[in-house]
Order: sequence, then C-alpha cells, then structure tokens
Amino acid sequence: MPYCPLRYGKMYYEEHGTGTPLIMIHPPAMGRKVFHYQRPLGQRFRLILPDLGGHGDTETEKTFFTALDYAAEIAALQDHLGIQKAVICGYSSGGNVVQEFGLNYPDRTMALVLCGGFPEVHSYLLKYEHIAGMYMAKHYPKLLAKGLATAHTPDQHVRRMMYKHILKANKITWFHCYHESLHFSCLDRLKKLKVPFYLIYGARDFNNKHVRLYKRRVPDAEIIIIKKVAHQVPTRKYRQFNKKLTEIITGLKNGTPTSLN
Repeated sequence: MPYCPLRYGKMYYEEHGTGTPLIMIHPPAMGRKVFHYQRPLGQRFRLILPDLGGHGDTETEKTFFTALDYAAEIAALQDHLGIQKAVICGYSSGGNVVQEFGLNYPDRTMALVLCGGFPEVHSYLLKYEHIAGMYMAKHYPKLLAKGLATAHTPDQHVRRMMYKHILKANKITWFHCYHESLHFSCLDRLKKLKVPFYLIYGARDFNNKHVRLYKRRVPDAEIIIIKKVAHQVPTRKYRQFNKKLTEIITGLKNGTPTSLN
C-alpha cells in the first residue's frame, strides 16, 4: 500500500496517471474519497489524493493539526514522490491548507486552486456551520457522517463509501479541524502570494461572498463560478469542475493562464 513516512506516522495516498502533478486536499473528516469523481483526471495528469493526518487510512500518533502542519505533510509527500512543484487544489476548508502551502512553500507550488474556499470565517452562516460541525463531530459523528455523504451525492454506492471513510477519521482530529478552521485567517498574508491563484465557487454557495475579500488582496485571482450548484461542486457538478481544472492545468503547461469565466 502506498504510504509516505511522517515524523509522527505514515500518510496514505492514492496516485493515478502521469504528467503535471495535481494534489487534492480534502476538508475535515471526508478524506480522499470526497474526490471520487476526480479520479478520471488521472488520465490527463499525475493525480495524488492523500488522507491528511488523523483521516482515512493515514496512521498517525498525533491528533491535533494546524493548517501549517498539513501543509508540511504535503511538502513531505512531494519529497517522497520526487515532485518539485505541483498544482495544489483544496476543497472547502481544505483550502486553508492550500493557502498555507502556497504562502510557506511557494517554490513547491505551480498554482493554487480553491473550491468553496475562504481566507477566514467571515459570515455568520459559515461560523454557525463550523460550530455545528464541532458539536456533531463530538456527540453524533455517525449522524454527521451520514449528512455529509448524503449532501455530496445521490449515488447510493458512493454515498456508502464516503460514509465509511468519514468514520475512519479520528474524532478528536475531526473536532479540532473544525475548531482550527473556525479560527483560521490568512487575510493579512494574502498579498504575499506569488503563484497563480484560482477560486472556484458554486453559484448558490454562500461562501462565494468571500470573493470580495480575495479580490482586494489578490487582484489577479481568477474567479470561476459554476451554475446550478451550492457548495458540493466536486461531486454535484464534477464534470464542470474537472473541465475547469483541466483548463487551468493545460493553461499553466502552455504558459498562458487566462480567465476561465
């Protein structure tokens, strides 16, 4: 089984295909299985899907992680796989890890892609979502896992697979990830980003209100809006999402990153 050694355990990851490396970062608890519908991207690129520490099939002694800790795990994974630079894509609060990676490892970054991401929790709804997630992860993890899986796909087989994988997450880690995300902020550091930066949102996602925060600090950021979907873009509108990722990476390879709206 493919594992990357860490100081406090070993990280499990999937690897598909060859070409430009694309590393995809999941939100709390969901693990790599949330990117089930992105596996076809391995036909075009070197797709790498890790389970971060405390999640899925990764085995770690450590249970408390910051976004910077997870960014260091991705750097260790790149070293393990002999990858100098990669496109790093984060979904939801997985985008916190992506932003930390780009800020701390710019020389290891080809581009950053956030799907439903945010530079800090800047709305009441998002704050409530985090607080509710913390409560549910602590007291009703099975119910939360079912809710997450159901929200992401109508496919019963994929839904069961996600549910089982979510419940592999360490419950302390799960709670703490929501807590860390609730208090995460990189607003004051965003101006330091020196790599191509892409933001993907569902048209119905209240997180797209964070666009104005990004545009003030990263005016060159490319904004991509996918219609008829809320937050769960990678699963609910995976064809459009995969197409946009393909266009982004192809543009980087050709040296002509352009607006994708």
